[in-house]
Amino acid sequence: MSHTMAAPGAGAAGQAPPAAYRRAGAALAAEWIKLRSLRSMLLTPLLGAVASIAVADLAVRNNAAGWSHLDAVQKAQFDPLGINFNFVTLGILLFGVLGALVATNEYGSGLIRMTLAATPQRGLVLAAKAVLAGLATFALAVVITFTAFFTGQAILSGAHAPHVSLGDHNVLGHLFGTVYYMTAAGLIGLFTGVLVRSAAAAVTSMFGLLLVLPVLADKITPDTVTRHTVPYLPLNLGDEMLHHHPGLSPGVAVAGLAAWVLVLAAAAAFSLRGRDA
Repeated sequence: MSHTMAAPGAGAAGQAPPAAYRRAGAALAAEWIKLRSLRSMLLTPLLGAVASIAVADLAVRNNAAGWSHLDAVQKAQFDPLGINFNFVTLGILLFGVLGALVATNEYGSGLIRMTLAATPQRGLVLAAKAVLAGLATFALAVVITFTAFFTGQAILSGAHAPHVSLGDHNVLGHLFGTVYYMTAAGLIGLFTGVLVRSAAAAVTSMFGLLLVLPVLADKITPDTVTRHTVPYLPLNLGDEMLHHHPGLSPGVAVAGLAAWVLVLAAAAAFSLRGRDA
């Protein structure tokens, strides 16, 4: 009588567990199905993109219309790229909220229990969400940023006001910096959503972190603590990276935003593993 021995790590049916890449592929496919099946995840980015581009074009049009009435000093200070990108504050808030909704939707519907039952590796679930959210926000940020740039500069050119092109100094760096900034905001929103598990709390957190906290911090009398903390808030890091004010270098600003994402990712992973669904 012969006996067949299962290989170490084999399942109950004598089959080896799926390879890591297959588990990762399955997790990504499941997250993609959930993401594209949500109407809010289709409508919100579309409406947000239209609103961001419209705000950018409106600001450019208003400035272009007043170009001929500016005095010599104002004309010398005219910044066609800065005027074109006044929508960024709205954009990062949109991306932060989108990232938060990706994470909190499952908690609101209770679907997270099924997700974690199907894929017990919670770190893998979080990584799949982060990869998809990062790719989706990156693609959306590219569309918004470059569309706003081309339409805005066309408006300035048509009004015979100063304008720039992709080949001009630092223009591409500014555009890709904007894409990076908005993508980072989306991931910050995602990991914050995993931490707080509530759509309302996550959206409120995004408003507070990206808009309210920097404004309040600017009202505080500068001291040793604020000088070493306030510049590292996401909004201030993004502003330093795009406009190169005296202070932090663009490289430090890029690293600072990455640090926000990584620290929140670690906190979200720890929270997801340590708490019940």
